[in-house]
Amino acid sequence: MNLSNRLDSNPAPQRVLASGHETSVALRQQVCHRCGKAWWPRRPNKPARCPGCKSPYWDRPRRLKHPIKPLKEPVNQGALAKTLGRKMARTLGGGKMHGNDTEDRSLAQALHVLKEMKTAGRTWQEMGERMEQEFGASLEKDQLKALVR
Repeated sequence: MNLSNRLDSNPAPQRVLASGHETSVALRQQVCHRCGKAWWPRRPNKPARCPGCKSPYWDRPRRLKHPIKPLKEPVNQGALAKTLGRKMARTLGGGKMHGNDTEDRSLAQALHVLKEMKTAGRTWQEMGERMEQEFGASLEKDQLKALVR
């Protein structure tokens, strides 16, 4: 058992110096509900604020402005995947028919092409032109860099 687990499970006794006799008071580790900081207080009374985020409401959980409403019906994953697939196809220009076979214009294919071009040492301008030619998406240099990473 490591030291932090032992400290969490056993409260630290503290001597009260003002009284003539020894009285032990258990100090409990405090945890902020706002930032998650855990600390040991110096005195046995409740701390005024969190030492991490300085919030006076450290012992209360944060309230949401808009409560999260549960879904009325379960999500159909097949329909969701189909909708997302259509949106991605529109974003990247969609698949065009050439005879019986279809060109792969998926995001995965675009990423594959970009990574191949980067390993071949092509410039960002060449990569952008190829993305526009093959996938119908005009991307800036920063967007291409983010996709290649």
